[in-house]
Amino acid sequence: MMVINLQFYMKKEDKKRFDNLRELGCVACGSNNVVIHHIRKHTGLSLRPSHQDTIPLCPKHHNMGNESVHLNKKLFEEKFGTEKQLLIKTNIEINQLERRYLFYGGKNK
Repeated sequence: MMVINLQFYMKKEDKKRFDNLRELGCVACGSNNVVIHHIRKHTGLSLRPSHQDTIPLCPKHHNMGNESVHLNKKLFEEKFGTEKQLLIKTNIEINQLERRYLFYGGKNK
């Protein structure tokens, strides 16, 4: 079976976002083992939302645990906030991360 690396086909800005998401860690628990979760807003299952509408989640909080966003969204949102709230938090953290890179130098210049 052939595996395709989708990041090879991504826009530069989307790849940069995914790299930043991985660096932030899971928005629910801070784990560094991150899966990129796309927030679906009226897109249906066959339409992929924007790569900018993404948050970092570990497998447990993405789709493997009892409190994951895919298996128990109500419990997930009660514990951690809505996907929209977590997206806002994530975007703020990415902006802070990028400011640190600009000030101190480092990745994602």
